[in-house]
Amino acid sequence: MVLSSQTKRKEGDKILGKDFYYKTLPVFLIGLIIWVGTTIGFSGLVGPVILPMTVGFIIFLLIIYIVLWIVTVIMALKRQNILSMVIFIFASLVSGMLSSTLLIWASSIFILEIVLGLFFIAFLVGFLVTLGLLIMGLIFRDKISIKWIYPLLLFGGILIILEFSLILIFGSNPILIITSILVLIWLFGVILWDGSRLPQTVSEGYWMLAVIEIFLDMINVIIRIFIILIEIFSDSS
Repeated sequence: MVLSSQTKRKEGDKILGKDFYYKTLPVFLIGLIIWVGTTIGFSGLVGPVILPMTVGFIIFLLIIYIVLWIVTVIMALKRQNILSMVIFIFASLVSGMLSSTLLIWASSIFILEIVLGLFFIAFLVGFLVTLGLLIMGLIFRDKISIKWIYPLLLFGGILIILEFSLILIFGSNPILIITSILVLIWLFGVILWDGSRLPQTVSEGYWMLAVIEIFLDMINVIIRIFIILIEIFSDSS
């Protein structure tokens, strides 16, 4: 049994490489902890609301968010992994600040205990689903070809245009639960693709790119599940 487990461990190391276990995974977990902490901490659910949640401030945060992630990805693509990691920490923080606005929105509908309960359900389900899909993509990586990326890009582009169009026309998304389900399905495809590319990404020295992909996959799945749960519970109540 000892020899068998050691063999499996060596095979796992060969598939993903030591950089994944000693660099990608720890940095990802640090970013995830920062995101969860700031999402809850800045939402006012465990204390006063720290941020001025005005439209102007949210737009300002959004601009910083976009710039930080663009720079993080560019540095990762250049294999400037340490610099990318430092910027990633700040990007995780700003991502949590933006995500906290969702909890503030939800707290206007439900009491504190329900909002926190739904968020942790979304986190747990999102974490497990993302992990499962990454493993599935890794296992079936030989069957997932470059052809996957074209329908994913097309479907993703259509969804982005649809959501922005609805917000511009109606001032909000009147079919939020439907578009969130569609985005979730799209994300599942993206995660399978990312999982299938993990060995190549890490082995070629892009271990921070792997961090970014896994992190953004997971937090977006969690956010969409949270939105769906809020919509379902608000309709039922």
